[in-house]
Amino acid sequence: MTESKHTPWVRHLDAIGDELMRLSIACDLRLRDPGVIDRILKNDDTVCGTRNPIGFQKLQSLVKATFSSVNKSVDRIGLEETQQITQAIIERLDRNRAIGGTGPKQ
Repeated sequence: MTESKHTPWVRHLDAIGDELMRLSIACDLRLRDPGVIDRILKNDDTVCGTRNPIGFQKLQSLVKATFSSVNKSVDRIGLEETQQITQAIIERLDRNRAIGGTGPKQ
């Protein structure tokens, strides 16, 4: 887990990141590819490599909720701290995805 004096925010955002990764794997898509988030928000499930209507709906809801959580984090702990936390989470998730799974938190 990321080091921060804002442990509750780290835990919260880390859990969101983990679930986004699980759902993106279940739907066979890469969230950080260009246009993917927009297509999810527009309810375009053809962005998925695997048909998974339930997984896609969960993913769409979580993507929307993620924006809200990140904005709240910025309001409460500041932009710089939120960026540091989210960048560390992204790096961890990228490492885990590269080795083929959700893997243990590091």
